[in-house]
Amino acid sequence: MEFFLGGISPNGFVTHFDETLADPWQYSYIIKGGPGCGKSTLMKRLCGAFPGEETELYNCSSDPASLDAVVFRNRRVTLVDGTPPHAFEPRYPGAVQQILDLGACWDTSLLRKNKDEIIAASADCERYHASCRRFVTALAAVADDTWGIGRQALDTEKLEGFTKRLAAKTLPKKAEPTCGTVGYRQLSALTPDGYLTYLPEGYTVYLLCDAYYAGSDLFLRRFADIAAARGYAVSVSVCTLHGSETFEHLLIPERRLAFLTANPINELVVPENFPVNFRRFYSKTLLREKKSRLRFNERAAADLRDEAVSALQSALAEHNRLEEYYIDAVDFDALNRVLYTMISRIKSL
Repeated sequence: MEFFLGGISPNGFVTHFDETLADPWQYSYIIKGGPGCGKSTLMKRLCGAFPGEETELYNCSSDPASLDAVVFRNRRVTLVDGTPPHAFEPRYPGAVQQILDLGACWDTSLLRKNKDEIIAASADCERYHASCRRFVTALAAVADDTWGIGRQALDTEKLEGFTKRLAAKTLPKKAEPTCGTVGYRQLSALTPDGYLTYLPEGYTVYLLCDAYYAGSDLFLRRFADIAAARGYAVSVSVCTLHGSETFEHLLIPERRLAFLTANPINELVVPENFPVNFRRFYSKTLLREKKSRLRFNERAAADLRDEAVSALQSALAEHNRLEEYYIDAVDFDALNRVLYTMISRIKSL
């Protein structure tokens, strides 16, 4: 399956991938090196070297065509880009995690020659990302205002009854009780191509149509707890474009079951689904009282999202310009040697 490593938030880039790196049964290679040094290419070529393997691909939200991490589940091996904005470091060096330095494959004399251009392109890229964060901060303010109105108007008793009935219908009790878990997998993120969501293949999808965020957030939190209590492994995807993370999607792989939220930020469309209209869980009277404000928030959220996307597009253009200097300095023979070494290591693990 495909996911994002994380996403931009009012506080910058956020990710839950450190949970994967903390797993002592998963050996992790943390790849260091600047833009254009071959981190994404190396991971893609390693995936090609192990066809048919069960892999999880984690794409970059700043450039969805670029790979940020790959997890070989059956081999218990992880490779991840450990450079900012997701700067990971080994917690148990050598025993559980290891740094893989692709900076050793550079001709640094060429980089020094283009020092001024590299510094200028880096500054421009950072400037556009800072602009994007400002738009996201404003977006979070109006989205959280809508969430607060929705929370006040929410009929929690009615929602709780629906949640329990749906859980009884979709989550059969196991013959042998096991300990369930709740982890994180990022299905959605703000990208230069808009707000994107990776749809799970072969899943039964319940589409939670919720214009006010609060009901779907509460439902997903409650459903995750119920599923975990019944022994299921649950994967949660959060929306990072709020002041605090809200639950946006939920996967239960063992049941091939997905709950995806459609809201004013993601405007999600799923071809085949079981729609759940969350408006029935809100007080119509309270929503009417806040009608003008809710409409303003929805329009403002869409405009701010689009401005943030535009800033990400400009940042990507500067990043691509920056990569050109580094690509010219890469020793591809040395990079190939790293590839063959990694193939051997993964086979041994």
